[in-house]
Amino acid sequence: MFIKDSIDNMAKPSVKDDKAVENIRKAAFIAQKSIDLAFSFCKSGTRASKIDKEVEKYIKSQNGYPANFEVSGYGFATSVSIGNEIAHGIPSKKKILTHGKPVCIDIGVKYNGYYADCARTMVIKGNLGSVNKEVYKLISACKDSLEYGIFKLKPKVLLSEYGKNVEKKVSEYGYNIVKSLTGHGVGYEYHEAPYIFNFYHPNNDIILEPNMVLALELMITNGSNKYSIEKDGWTLSTDDNSLAVHFEHTVLITNDGVEILGFGNSLY
Repeated sequence: MFIKDSIDNMAKPSVKDDKAVENIRKAAFIAQKSIDLAFSFCKSGTRASKIDKEVEKYIKSQNGYPANFEVSGYGFATSVSIGNEIAHGIPSKKKILTHGKPVCIDIGVKYNGYYADCARTMVIKGNLGSVNKEVYKLISACKDSLEYGIFKLKPKVLLSEYGKNVEKKVSEYGYNIVKSLTGHGVGYEYHEAPYIFNFYHPNNDIILEPNMVLALELMITNGSNKYSIEKDGWTLSTDDNSLAVHFEHTVLITNDGVEILGFGNSLY
């Protein structure tokens, strides 16, 4: 998410009660299944608007609600970011998926009044043969770096350990973090305090407690991390046209560790 003044950056994540945790878990499950569905349509020639409509129908069929509909002025169930688009890509009819480019599907789900926020990136497939290995490497690096940071978390550990370890891992891969975009608390609201940085920041020196729920998201590029906002007012694109990828998990701090919500007993 963008850094805004409306969320208290110094506040600690709220501790959820057990009812909230179970509903957030369900919201995350619907969100991840929605991404699975979206990925099934991510083939060369598909319009982003088709993906968006199919996801909207699925979320509603599961008694959920697309949380992005609550974002003022947005109006879509998903964001679909392709190629050099970092995040918040508008899923318009004009946007057509192209073979070999990375595509990120970012989805928020509201279920029984509780929220989860998830994103994953894949390679668009078509009939044009092989895909540049750099695309796969970039996607793998983002996923691995995000989860490397996540699995450092547990009760009594500082939240800043996440950002410190994410930055370390991304640096090892040789890529750049888009540092002005952050994770956030989630659950009672779609976006809660605090901002959660993908690098060490003293404002994240917060001691973690069981039942805190976090939306941890990482955006990286294989070039510059500088970006501009497109004319649609939402889509963020790299200034140097370098590729960008994005992963996000809703995670629960458990009594003795951390759990990525939405996948049951195994990750994708």
